[in-house]
Amino acid sequence: MRICTWNIQLGKRLDRVVDAVRSQPDFASVDLFALQEASVHDGRADAEAIAEALGPGYRSFQATAQVRREKSQANALIWRHGLFQSGRSPEVVPLPGPGDVEVRPVERTLLRAAPPQARMALCVESDTLRVYVLHLDVIGFTHKLEQFKTVVTHMAGREPVSMEIVAGDLNTFGPARVQVWRRLAAAARSAGLVNVTAGIRRTHWTGQKLDAIYARTATPVSHRAWTLKVRASDHLPVFAEINPRAH
Repeated sequence: MRICTWNIQLGKRLDRVVDAVRSQPDFASVDLFALQEASVHDGRADAEAIAEALGPGYRSFQATAQVRREKSQANALIWRHGLFQSGRSPEVVPLPGPGDVEVRPVERTLLRAAPPQARMALCVESDTLRVYVLHLDVIGFTHKLEQFKTVVTHMAGREPVSMEIVAGDLNTFGPARVQVWRRLAAAARSAGLVNVTAGIRRTHWTGQKLDAIYARTATPVSHRAWTLKVRASDHLPVFAEINPRAH
């Protein structure tokens, strides 16, 4: 299974995103495509336009987290037709805001200094596959940890499936192995989630490691991950392939 996650920066360069999807071989066999900061252009959801560029065998769902400066900011999932056959509707999982988490005074000051933003995760699932698309807040350490834990808690309340994917923009500013995010990594490990993109060192044009793909599977798998250097957003598209491990 090939997965891509990409923050497309409100679709400011949607034409370049669509061109990359059509022309770059990395997208040709993608099964799941998680989008953050998708928007609406000419009355059409960005996810719909990107799904069309991938080909007729794709479906999409997009949900708006907030509207800022009259611009929709949304999470979305695009998937290859047939992956979700159970007929379950996609679910929006609200993530805690700045006033919902007990944090230290310094972090509280930082959160108050930034404009409040609504964050959420999408959950799309079938009897065998569950996918979360999330976009964590820009500021805050404990705050982002609690947002991530909200997704972990939601997972824990669902029926077991063969594979679970958590993909998105975690806004984990800093080098790939920075220790400040060890609590977030520990929360993922405690839930049995493996960061299949741990070896990637840069997912943003500034050199930051902001984006990740996690997986939890019922059977052993092999995986690899990479980024694609296209300038259609301030983020790079992040890819992972997850396949059953050969015996």
